[in-house]
Amino acid sequence: MSLHATCARVIEKCSANPQQLSLRRIVESECANKDEKERKAVFAIVCQVLKFKDPIKTLITNSALPPSASKGKKEAIYLVMVYELLFGSGFKSAPTSLRALIVPHKTRLTAELAKLKIKKRAARNEDLLPDHVKNAVILPRYGRVNTNITTMDEVIAHLQKSGYSLIEYQKGINLGKLPLNTVVKDPHIPNLLILPPNSDFHNHNLLIGGFIILQDKASCFPAHLLNPPVNATVIDACAAPGNKTSHLSMLMKNTGTIFAFDKDKLRLQTLVKLTGRAQCKNIKPSHTSFLDVDPKDEIYANVTHILLDPSCSGSGITRRLDHLLVQAEQTIEDEVGGTEGFFATQDEESRVKALSDFQVEVILHSFKFPNVQRVSYSTCSKHQQENEGVVNRVLKSNRNFKLVENPFPEWKRRGIDGFRDAIRTLPEEDFCIGFFVALFERKI
Repeated sequence: MSLHATCARVIEKCSANPQQLSLRRIVESECANKDEKERKAVFAIVCQVLKFKDPIKTLITNSALPPSASKGKKEAIYLVMVYELLFGSGFKSAPTSLRALIVPHKTRLTAELAKLKIKKRAARNEDLLPDHVKNAVILPRYGRVNTNITTMDEVIAHLQKSGYSLIEYQKGINLGKLPLNTVVKDPHIPNLLILPPNSDFHNHNLLIGGFIILQDKASCFPAHLLNPPVNATVIDACAAPGNKTSHLSMLMKNTGTIFAFDKDKLRLQTLVKLTGRAQCKNIKPSHTSFLDVDPKDEIYANVTHILLDPSCSGSGITRRLDHLLVQAEQTIEDEVGGTEGFFATQDEESRVKALSDFQVEVILHSFKFPNVQRVSYSTCSKHQQENEGVVNRVLKSNRNFKLVENPFPEWKRRGIDGFRDAIRTLPEEDFCIGFFVALFERKI
C-alpha cells in the first residue's frame, strides 16, 4: 500500500473510532509492518490533513469534484491528495491512479483556495484553520528519569549527544510550543523532564532501557505528595498500568515493599512489564481487587502509606492530538468552577455518581489498615463530584483522618469550594492533564 493510501486508511479509522484510540495508536496499528521512516511520514501527513480537514472539505465542495470526494470510501484519499496539492509538499511520489483523481481539478482547486483566503481574510494558510484547532490546548511530553538505574545528568547528557539542547525553565514559557529537540527540567517535580509535544520516544532506547518513564506531570503528583520513606511498606491500590508504582519505587530507592493490586489481569501484565523494564525490585503485583484485600491480614500490618488512583470519568484527560479527532460542533464544554461539570446525558451523570460512590468506598477501605498513616487520593477528572465531593463525604464518614495542610506549597492551584488543602491542575494553564489530588493523614 502506498504512503498516501496508508494515510487515507488512518483517516478512515480516525473517523470511525469506537474505542477512542489516540491518533498515535491508530497510526502504529496501520503501520505495524512499515519501517520507522515511513511510519513517521504517515503520522506527519495525517496530522496535517486532520488540521486542514475543514477547509479542504470546503474546497472540495466548491470545486465541484465528484460526489465520491465528499462521502464514501474515497473521501479520505481525496482529503489526503487535496492536502498534498494545496498545503503539503505535492504528490509526485503518489501512484498515477491517485494523482489522476486530482490533477484534472488542480486549476479549479487552486483558484478556490485563493477565493477562500480572500473571503476569510486569511493571509496564511494557517489562518483558515478552525477555532478548535487554532485554540487547542497542546501539552508537552514528559519523561520521568528512573533514578533506580540512572541520574538526571546522565539522561540529559544522552539527549544532548543525540541532538537535544537543554534550555532553562522560565516563568510564563509556553511549554506547548517548545522548539524541536529541546529539553527542560521541570520546576516542580524532581527528575522530571519536559520535552516538545511532537517528541516521539516510543522506540527510543532511553524508554526501552527503562531509563525514563513517559508520564504526564500531573500523574507524578500522587507519589510525590505521598513520599513514602526508604524501607516503607506501601500499597498501590489500583496500580495498573504501573507508572505511579514505579515512581513510588524510585522515591523509596528500590527498598521496602510495594503491594500493587489491580483486578484487570491484562493491565496488571502491563504493570509487570513496565516495572520490570524499570528494574523495580520492591514491587509485589497481585491480580486482586483492593476491596477484597483484608486490612487485618498480618502481611499488611506494617503498611503505612497507600496510593489510591481509582477508576474515574477521565474528564480531565487531554491527549496531545485529541483536537484533531474532534469536530468543532461535537465539542462538549466541561465546567470546572464552583459547580459540578456539565453532563451531556443522564447516563453520564449516573456514571459519575456511581464512580464517586466507588471512590468513597475505596478510600474508606484504605483507612481500615491499622497502621496506615497517609493516603493519597487522585483522579484525572474535572468533576467536583469525584473530587472535592468525594473528599467531603469521606471526611464526614471517618473522623480519624484529616487532610494534610498545605501539601505541595510550590503548587498554587487549589481545590474549589474552599478545599485549599487539595490540589488541582488546569491543562490550558498548567500544561498537563486535568487532575485532582488530596492527601489524607491519620489524626494523632
